[in-house]
Amino acid sequence: MRAALFAREPLCTECSKHGRVTLATERDHIKPLAEGGADDDSNIQGLCHSCHESKSHAEALRGRHRARR
Repeated sequence: MRAALFAREPLCTECSKHGRVTLATERDHIKPLAEGGADDDSNIQGLCHSCHESKSHAEALRGRHRARR
């Protein structure tokens, strides 16, 4: 699944939004599974390591916030 994603979409989705050209190296769920996202191709994107790290950090913060409620 990972190889098929990168063959189909070789560039980082987030970098592309900002005009940067960076190879995707991470398979990412657009809406995290923990937040109700589906585990299928409609919820998958390729990100570079840096963008994936930033997104994962933000998701972890949201998760900790939800846990405090």
